[in-house]
Amino acid sequence: MKKIGIVGAGISGLVLASLLKKNGNYQISIFEKDNLINKNINGIQVSPNATKVLNKINFNIFDKNKFYSLNGINFYDCSSNKKIATMNLNYLQENSYIALNRNDLISFLLKEFSLNENLIQKEVIEIGRQSIKFKDNEKLSFDTLVIADGIFSKLRSKKNKNILYSGYSAFRGFFKTTYQKNHVDLWMGKDFHLVNYPVDKKQNNSFTLIKKMSKIDEISSYGFEIKNFYNDYKNMLPIGAHDIFQTSQVAVWPIYKMKNLYYGDDYNVFIGDSAHGFIPTRAQGAAQAIEDSFELYRMISSNKIFMNNLDQVRKKRINKIIKKSENNLFIFHIFFLPLRVTRNLIIKLICTFKILTKIINSYIFDFDIEKKL
Repeated sequence: MKKIGIVGAGISGLVLASLLKKNGNYQISIFEKDNLINKNINGIQVSPNATKVLNKINFNIFDKNKFYSLNGINFYDCSSNKKIATMNLNYLQENSYIALNRNDLISFLLKEFSLNENLIQKEVIEIGRQSIKFKDNEKLSFDTLVIADGIFSKLRSKKNKNILYSGYSAFRGFFKTTYQKNHVDLWMGKDFHLVNYPVDKKQNNSFTLIKKMSKIDEISSYGFEIKNFYNDYKNMLPIGAHDIFQTSQVAVWPIYKMKNLYYGDDYNVFIGDSAHGFIPTRAQGAAQAIEDSFELYRMISSNKIFMNNLDQVRKKRINKIIKKSENNLFIFHIFFLPLRVTRNLIIKLICTFKILTKIINSYIFDFDIEKKL
């Protein structure tokens, strides 16, 4: 029986563990130093390329009241306080575009595959050749060691530890509405944009406001709670976006990105944000973590793990998605009026014709989970 070690019990680590536990005979150990479930709603969007994978680990029995299938994206211009167009996603039928609370997905995987049996609440401080070390100097070895502990991983080699502050921070929170939204609302402003969407069928909504700002030392870690969000941002946002101010708590998340992709070395594999943390303006953070997990699972189950294999399979796709994400950041934050007018006309054109909508989304959504390794 192969011994698989997974450091990090986030989405990529738990999806990989679920795939392995459902479809193989492995001795799986998952190491996590933090609490897995946050008390607050933490919304994530999961596009069809990733729901294809989730459906392989029983997502079809996930409580349908705990996620929302999104019908499309409403684009708004903050300067004019007007809706530009709606991009309909109704053509995505077999594998829809969904949003949910990250905590609910993690809880589902833990329960569905009894992963608490495999979970060890202990911090890994060092890795070697397919081995880990704890603070008490205990060491464990594995046939395959996977690192999935996020962009701030301290387990990457020195030359691959470089992460950069992107120049942007995300303000995140949740709020309830008296009506059920069914679209993503995207408000585009000058040097900022706001995204909000439903995460379940109980009128719970998540929002993220991404703004260009200097790095502030006091908020250099994720989840720092801020005060006076309403007073600071009410004049920046049109009244149509003021639903978000019903929130009781807002946390700021400085956005970092990795200087280079790093899927590991001859001995250990990195996946998810620990391999390719990037700016999340294409809503692909969770989806790409899930894809990583699926590709690695296929390699493990077919005994095709070898030097740089995952890097070869994933590098081109991830680099293209990173480029699309950074392009979106520019598009969403256009300052000059002539460029904004041009952008809005192009968005209208794309949203008017389904064929253009499909072309724009096809590279990301049409992930082939059956392709040969």
